[in-house]
Amino acid sequence: MKTRCPHEIVVTCDSSSENYSAATWDPRTGTLLTTYKNAGALGQHSLQMLHDSYLIASSATKPFLHLWPLNSQTNSRLVVPGKVTALACTPNGAYIAAALSEKIYIWQSCSGQLLNSFARHYQAIGCLLFNKDGSCLASGAEDGLIFAWSLSQVANEKEAKPLSWFSHHSLPVKDLHFGQIGCFGRLYSVSLDRSARIYDVYTGQLLLSLVFDVPLESVCTDIMENELFVGSSTGTVMKCSLREACRGAEQHVALRDNDKIALYKAHEGKITALSVSVDCITLLTGSTDATVCLWDIASCQLILKLPQRGPVVTAFFGTAYDSFASSDFRPSLVVRPLQKVSEPGKSDALLEVCRRDQGDSWILDLDWQSGKHRSASAAETSSTEEELKAARGEIARLKQVNSEMYQYVVRNLLGEAP
Repeated sequence: MKTRCPHEIVVTCDSSSENYSAATWDPRTGTLLTTYKNAGALGQHSLQMLHDSYLIASSATKPFLHLWPLNSQTNSRLVVPGKVTALACTPNGAYIAAALSEKIYIWQSCSGQLLNSFARHYQAIGCLLFNKDGSCLASGAEDGLIFAWSLSQVANEKEAKPLSWFSHHSLPVKDLHFGQIGCFGRLYSVSLDRSARIYDVYTGQLLLSLVFDVPLESVCTDIMENELFVGSSTGTVMKCSLREACRGAEQHVALRDNDKIALYKAHEGKITALSVSVDCITLLTGSTDATVCLWDIASCQLILKLPQRGPVVTAFFGTAYDSFASSDFRPSLVVRPLQKVSEPGKSDALLEVCRRDQGDSWILDLDWQSGKHRSASAAETSSTEEELKAARGEIARLKQVNSEMYQYVVRNLLGEAP
C-alpha cells in the first residue's frame, strides 16, 4: 500500500555530502523520504526546488549547478562561468539567477540563454532571492549593500538599473527574506552588525530596524508576516511580533528580561536556516551543529530533531508534490544547457516561458544541440516564428483600426463632415 505524503516536506543538505548530497524528510515523523546523490558538497543557501520538477543547487567548490528530477537520485550538471556564491530561481522555474562573486547572471531555463550579466556590488554576493511572484530579485553581499532588481528590466535591457538599493548595514548581509505584503513584497535582511531590517522595495524606504545584542545569521517570517524570526551566531532563535506598534524606526532588542521576545534554544552552533510551515504552526531551524530542529511556534517546544552528517547548509519547508513519490514522473519544465556568454540578436523572445509536453520521453535534454532532438527543436522554432508573425500582423491591424477611429472622432469634434 502506497504511503500518503504530507502536504509539506523538509528539504535539507549539509556540508559533509556523506552518502548523499540532499534529502527530504517527513516533518510529522522525522522519516527520511528521499536522498539525492552524486553532487558532493553544495553551496550555502543554494539548494532550491525548481517548481514541481527538479531540485537545483550549486557546487561548493566547482563551476557547476546540479539538477535532480524530484523522483530520481541521478543528477545532471549545468556548467556555469565560475564558482557560484549564491543561487535563486523564480517560483515557476522559468528563470535562474546565480552570483559569481560580485557579478549576477540571469538565465532562461527553457532555452539556456544568458539574458544578462551585471555587477553593482563591491564584494562577493552571499544572498540572492526572488520574491513570491518572481518579478523582483534581491541581492545582498559582504559589502553590506542590498539591491532590488526588476526581472523584466534586467532581462531585456543590457544596462541593469536597480529598483532600489539600501546601505544601512555596516557588515556583511547574511540572509534575505521576501514577504507577500505590498507591491513586490517587504524585504527582510539580517547582518553580522546585529541588526535586522525591514524595507519597502517599491518605495525604497527603510520601515524598521531591530538591533540585537548578538550577530545575526538568518531570517524569516510566517506567511501572514505577523511574526519575525531571526537566528543568531550563538545558536539562539528569537521571535519578535510585528503586530505591535513601534515607537520609532529603530528598536533595540535586549534578550534578557524581555517578555516580548520568545526564544528557541537547542542549537550549539550558528543558525544557518530558518523556515515556517504554511500553516504557521511549526518552525524549522538548521545549524552548524549538524542538526535540523522542528519547533511548535506557540509554545517554543522542540518537536523533532533531524540529525545531519555535517553543518547544515540549507533547510526549508517545501511543497510535497506528487512527483516526489511517482515512479513514472516526467518533469514538465524544460531545462537547457546554460550559455556562458550572451548571444546578440536574440532579444525578441527572452521572456517566453517554455513548458514541455507530458508526452515527451526525455527528462533533461542536455544534448539538444547535438542533433538528437534537433528536428523537434526546429519544428518548435518554426511554430513559434509563425505565431510571432501572426501576432505582429494582428498588432499592425489593431494600430490601423485605432488610427482610423481617432481620425473619425477628431473630425466629428471639429464639426467636419465624416
